[in-house]
Amino acid sequence: MLYVVKSFKEDKDTSGKGNPPLSEEGVQYGKKLKLRNNAINFDMCYTSYLLKDFSSALILVGDKIIVERSHILEDEKKDEIISLIKSLPLDKSILIVASDSVISIIKDNFDCMELK
Repeated sequence: MLYVVKSFKEDKDTSGKGNPPLSEEGVQYGKKLKLRNNAINFDMCYTSYLLKDFSSALILVGDKIIVERSHILEDEKKDEIISLIKSLPLDKSILIVASDSVISIIKDNFDCMELK
């Protein structure tokens, strides 16, 4: 089963690099989401290299599994995203954490469950 989650709320970008960490509000939301979905045992987790995506994933899976990072999940390149998802073993419980636009592409092309 494929599960998708939109990145949690990010902090204000004070670095100027366009890669801010999660805000405290985002961290608290993530903890609540984890509690609501605690019964799901993820086999795999994929996210981008963005701090907000990676941090969101770590809140949800902790140190139970390795969080794989992919630059493909940072872009809105539909064909590359679809190719990545097709390459995954969909008989496993897989969590994808990414931006709204990437999650929309996945939801439009695959049977998945969005965690809210």
